[in-house]
Amino acid sequence: MKYFNAEKRWLEGSVSYKWHQGWIAWLLHRITGLLLVLYFLFHFAGFMSTNKVVALIVWAILCYHSMNGLRIVIVNLAHGAERENYNSNIWVFWVIAIILFIIGAVLTFSV
Repeated sequence: MKYFNAEKRWLEGSVSYKWHQGWIAWLLHRITGLLLVLYFLFHFAGFMSTNKVVALIVWAILCYHSMNGLRIVIVNLAHGAERENYNSNIWVFWVIAIILFIIGAVLTFSV
């Protein structure tokens, strides 16, 4: 029983995540990347037809994934990981992604 408690304490300390913006952005980046790969595999294989709703969902995923990828490049190359810049650059790129999504949605449904 003594070893079980020590193992449980170690496990709790090693898998506890802090739900902050950077971790959520990391998780969403991985999920959207996987969804894009799966979509394009099914699309090129001919299993998925494209309609306006699917195109809009793919556009939303693409906007987020590309803007977060650009944010990651800036964080790595331009000192964006400093504490005073980190939280603000996440919000700036999320707003840019939303603006791009709205522009794409208007263009998709106006045609």
